[in-house]
Amino acid sequence: MKRLLIVLVLIGLSGCSSILDQIPSRWDSNQSVVVTDIQQQTRHIDCASDLKPQLHNLFTRLEWYDLYATTKGTKDMAKLDQVMLTTIKEFQDKVDAGPISPLYCDLKKKVLIQQADIIAKTVQGRF
Repeated sequence: MKRLLIVLVLIGLSGCSSILDQIPSRWDSNQSVVVTDIQQQTRHIDCASDLKPQLHNLFTRLEWYDLYATTKGTKDMAKLDQVMLTTIKEFQDKVDAGPISPLYCDLKKKVLIQQADIIAKTVQGRF
């Protein structure tokens, strides 16, 4: 009987941990400020100017957000953050490789704006 109780408790506890991973994290003012800043930076990317410092600043800000969320234990945002970090890194690599076309820059900017908006809506939609 004791063994059955121990097994049921272990199953219950492991089940609770997986359920807790599905619950969205709570609203956080620090995350809200940074994600709004990220949205603003993506909208102000100027394809006619030097892209290296613009992308570096955006990457650094998003990296700060990702580190903060990871340290805080906000697991529900990690996938979204990583997707946008990958997009920025690919954009940086392309810029480092040489001149890029205005069309490529405009398309990447639109993708980054969409990704920033998705992250912002997720963060701001919490309660």
